[in-house]
Amino acid sequence: MFAVIKLSEPRRRFGRGTITSERITLPSGEAFFIVTVEKTFGRVPWKKLEGCLGILKRDVILPKEVAVPSNVGITEFVPDIFPGLLLMNSALYYIESHKNEFTSRSLTVFDDTGAYIDYIENLARCFATIKVVTQNSEEYEKLSLQLMEKYGFSLVITDKECFDSDVIIARSCDVPLYFAGTVFADKKKFMMNSAVFSGSDVVLPELYEKLKPEGVGRVAFASALYEKCAQTQLKDLKYADFGC
Repeated sequence: MFAVIKLSEPRRRFGRGTITSERITLPSGEAFFIVTVEKTFGRVPWKKLEGCLGILKRDVILPKEVAVPSNVGITEFVPDIFPGLLLMNSALYYIESHKNEFTSRSLTVFDDTGAYIDYIENLARCFATIKVVTQNSEEYEKLSLQLMEKYGFSLVITDKECFDSDVIIARSCDVPLYFAGTVFADKKKFMMNSAVFSGSDVVLPELYEKLKPEGVGRVAFASALYEKCAQTQLKDLKYADFGC
């Protein structure tokens, strides 16, 4: 469960900072809240909002360009899993669509926990070699044996950061500026000698687009739906603006 904050201008000349809450129940039975906050003298009544949110103050989605003051005990929701899925879906789609560009090249995937293991078999069809940097070597060793049996393809598995491939897929790793190749990342970053592919927006299914309050980012909203409300049907989404 999470709360989405929707800001409104005062209906009267001097707003009272009225706060109302609406429970939105999804078809799956999971729910989230839209909390509408009336500004007072052009400001958000943060302390009043904190008191109204209760336990929901730990997972809040704010409109873009709005930040919680440091003296207020409201915590903005930070996605953990979903942006990585967006990155892997988008990278795989691009790579498969340009397969001829990659078949003779090497790939390194940074996957600390093993969250992206289901993508590796499809990637193995597109690259000459694949190295995985992970702390979950046990699961990747099992996958490597399966790939060897099916395709004669063996993964290189390590727990040490390395940047000696032609292509890197990395969400949680800072690729050094000197790297010269292709980088797929979940955030745009400047690199002197690399082509960096990333994205910042998604196309939501109609149901969720209608529920999203104006001004709230789609990626943050979809991430909360996936991670907090178990909307697993969103797992195949890709970045709509993915590119270099």
